[in-house]
Amino acid sequence: MKTLLFATTLAAAATVHAAPAAPAAPAAPAAPVQTRDVPVNQFMQGRLPVQIPLNIPVPVDYQPAKIKKIGYSYWMRPDDAARASAESLPTRNGYMYGSTATNVTYDARHKVFYGIDDPGSLNKLRGAATNIQVKQFKDGKFPAVVLSMISGTTGEPAYFMYMATGVKNEVFYLAFRAPDGRPDIGDAVWAKLAAGIK
Repeated sequence: MKTLLFATTLAAAATVHAAPAAPAAPAAPAAPVQTRDVPVNQFMQGRLPVQIPLNIPVPVDYQPAKIKKIGYSYWMRPDDAARASAESLPTRNGYMYGSTATNVTYDARHKVFYGIDDPGSLNKLRGAATNIQVKQFKDGKFPAVVLSMISGTTGEPAYFMYMATGVKNEVFYLAFRAPDGRPDIGDAVWAKLAAGIK
């Protein structure tokens, strides 16, 4: 599945040595990445057919990137954007993107995102990933499904969201590649995203 291939490297473990004379103190957890709220229509750079009341928790050092790919909106660090392309995205500092170019559709009558959370698609996903977490938000005006998993291809965490636009069966898609594939950052950002879905 193409959405499972965007994460490519694991974070390197840092080793901390305590001074021999002092007792070893427990390591402090890494600070979660700082984010700012970006309205989804701004994040998608005008590609959505309607205004949707959703803020995307974007890492503070990410900006829109001028990467040309029809239907896609990329966000990353400006220094990384200068060298990035749709085929070569910055794994060290991570990136986010949104797309209206998705094969997933939403069936409002059955409250199913065909291509991602229907039983057949979930079974295929289970064959390609582990630790799959699916949160469904289907009672609001803009139904959504938020996923996180560990890619069976890369062993990296992967984060996705699909949301119905309310226009026919159209859906848009968000993806996040945490810096160095760090699950602490990815989980924190995706938890903020899920908390903002109404």
